[in-house]
Amino acid sequence: MRKKLLFGLALAIGSFAFGQDLPTNPEPGKCYVRCVTPDVYENQEVQIMISPAYKKLKVVPAKYTSVNETVLSKIAGEELAIVPASYGKESFEIVTKEASQRLVRVGSQTSRDTETVVVKEASFSLRMVPAVYENRTFDVVTQPAYQKVVIVPAVYETRDVVITVKDASQRLEVVPAVWGTETITYKKREYGSSIRVVPASFTSDFESVEVKPAAAEWQMSEIAPADCNSSNPDDCRYWCYKGIPAQNVTVPVTRLASDATSNITPDCDPNNNGGKPCGEATFTRTIMVTPASTRVVSIPAITKTVKKTVMVTPPTTRVVDVPEVRKTMKRSVMVTPPTTTRVEIPAVTETVKKTIITNETTRVEDIPSISKTYTKTVMTSAPSTRAIPVAQREATLKTTKLVSDASVVSTDIPAVFKTVTKEILTKKGGLTTWTEVECKFLTYNDLNINWNLGSATLTAAAKREIDAKLLPVLQTGVSVEIASHTDSRGTKESNVALSQRRAQAVTNYLISKNINASKIVSNGYGERKLTNRCADGVSCTEREHLANRRTQFRVLDQKN
Repeated sequence: MRKKLLFGLALAIGSFAFGQDLPTNPEPGKCYVRCVTPDVYENQEVQIMISPAYKKLKVVPAKYTSVNETVLSKIAGEELAIVPASYGKESFEIVTKEASQRLVRVGSQTSRDTETVVVKEASFSLRMVPAVYENRTFDVVTQPAYQKVVIVPAVYETRDVVITVKDASQRLEVVPAVWGTETITYKKREYGSSIRVVPASFTSDFESVEVKPAAAEWQMSEIAPADCNSSNPDDCRYWCYKGIPAQNVTVPVTRLASDATSNITPDCDPNNNGGKPCGEATFTRTIMVTPASTRVVSIPAITKTVKKTVMVTPPTTRVVDVPEVRKTMKRSVMVTPPTTTRVEIPAVTETVKKTIITNETTRVEDIPSISKTYTKTVMTSAPSTRAIPVAQREATLKTTKLVSDASVVSTDIPAVFKTVTKEILTKKGGLTTWTEVECKFLTYNDLNINWNLGSATLTAAAKREIDAKLLPVLQTGVSVEIASHTDSRGTKESNVALSQRRAQAVTNYLISKNINASKIVSNGYGERKLTNRCADGVSCTEREHLANRRTQFRVLDQKN
């Protein structure tokens, strides 16, 4: 009961004080707003760590490269190649008939001659006593005896003669080298390590941040006391100093339970590979066991049997005597000369033709030998061998080399902070004051902001308008209402939302100018308060619609 009495007394004292607290020296025509000096807050940004710093491990896998490694797959050696014998063609003559002689009969030469023969010897006649004549015969040799040669020809026989048409020679046969193989071990692949990353683990938590401290403010009752004697009911209102609880913001945060770690495991362990070294492979190499050699093979001569005529008995001659040829002639021979006067009677001659034949002879004519030309193959150079180097043979083996082993790249992930704006009380208010304001500010005042159709973005011109008209009013400490309106185009719901966004855009700009948000009330009325006839279904000009797209402000009394 005592507490109630004390509370009533406090209210009475407060009502009297406020009722008597009028502006001093008011001027007629001026407007005043009664304000309780507000608590002055200052916005302070606080960093809240919502995610702790941690390490993020990234596995950089082992890098391998394929390398072509050249190895000897065959050892260098020598093979023997036969350089065959060179043969040439050689012509030679075989006497198929030996040279001989033949006798050519040189026949007797017959010549004609005349001989005067006295057919009647000279005589003389005696006249009157003729001589006595008688005919006698005598022989005249008309062809002297001579000899005729008869040729006995040579005797020939045919014999078989063996001739060489290709001389005996040699050829070389290669006994090839004997090759074998051997197994070579090489490193085909190098192994690195595998790394398994255990990422950092986190837990979710919450952190409460006081964004506005606890405060108190004077509030006036809506109903005046029944025993108020003043004609102004506001003079008798109850004023209560009510506490305002602190405002907290709960921010979800992440806590680091354990940081990232990594486990390294070799990609190949000889213990798990049957005890064999990792990455080994084999290849086969060809080696020469026995070098190449040669052996000589004899090639017999090639012969040919030809026929040859040989003179067994040379030609001879035999002489045949040809007797002389005689002719018996008659002639008159004086037997008894005349005995009378001798009258010479010349001898009577007669010309007789006679043939003179010389003896036949022979002359020797050489018969040349008859030869036949044959061609035989003659070895001009003996066969030999030449060494042919057998180059070593290389094989390309594809091996995998470890360039760099697997590693872990640690990236420090910084903590993530969230900026929370909290209000700090810098000056305690509560004193009732009267502030002179222009009377027009108590009603709605237009801000010359031309909003683009459907847009809630402030232009540079709109910001200059707010800086010039509205910002100076708020800097006096009063509270204002920002009211934004749209035209009737569009649905009512969308227009209300658009006007609210426009009013909030002005509010956000004022807050960026360090105006306390508690001093601003933003309302979007949509198309509910049109200034002209341009309601739904009415055809209007763009200028008439523009008059409805407006943003206004008015000063609020402290109680509002």
